[in-house]
Amino acid sequence: MADELKKMLDDKEKVQLIIAAVVMLGGLVVLLKSVATGQAMGQKWLESKGNADTDMYLETVKSYIHLYQIVGGVMFGGGLLTLLRAKLKK
Repeated sequence: MADELKKMLDDKEKVQLIIAAVVMLGGLVVLLKSVATGQAMGQKWLESKGNADTDMYLETVKSYIHLYQIVGGVMFGGGLLTLLRAKLKK
């Protein structure tokens, strides 16, 4: 009975580590693609508006880039911290 419980806990930890690694890698991809994605979102915003002031367009693009950088950073950091915590726990 105790061996089965230990095996289930080990399997659960492995799944958590895999999820953490995927989240970390996903965050890294979001960080690396933040500029291109932010520019694409700014372009979509401009198309939906019809036309806009250049300064407003540039601020919108910067805002989208920063949004993706923050999201990517949180994902990467969260995944990395989870992996490090699991490594230090053992």
